[in-house]
Amino acid sequence: MPNELIVEHCPSCGKIYQKNMRNLCSDCSAMEDRDYRQLERALMRNRFLNTEEAAAAAEVPAEKIRGWIRSGKLRLGDYPNLADQCDLCKAPTRTGRLCLSCSNRIKNELAHALDQERKFKERMRTANAYISKR
Repeated sequence: MPNELIVEHCPSCGKIYQKNMRNLCSDCSAMEDRDYRQLERALMRNRFLNTEEAAAAAEVPAEKIRGWIRSGKLRLGDYPNLADQCDLCKAPTRTGRLCLSCSNRIKNELAHALDQERKFKERMRTANAYISKR
């Protein structure tokens, strides 16, 4: 059935739409484009706005801007103060989902846990060894 019509519910508004590359209905897709153009205009006026200031100037939710940053639609190279939020502590981050502090903390905790596991296995190996005297 090559001429099959594939429909889904729009994740933004719930309307039924024909599935497309953007995964949005035509109304929400147009609204997304309008919001993005508003943000671009605000950033053209002042490229040094941070995320919250840009959201206020463009009248676009900051979460939507963060979503565009995460998806790669909005490149941070030209905007030195725009940033996403760390998934753990909500601190600003310009790369990845975690800030440098949380990333380092997780790496250190993981290294410590692996070291503890290695020491435990080593203790168990020596505790289970039989020592014979001749």
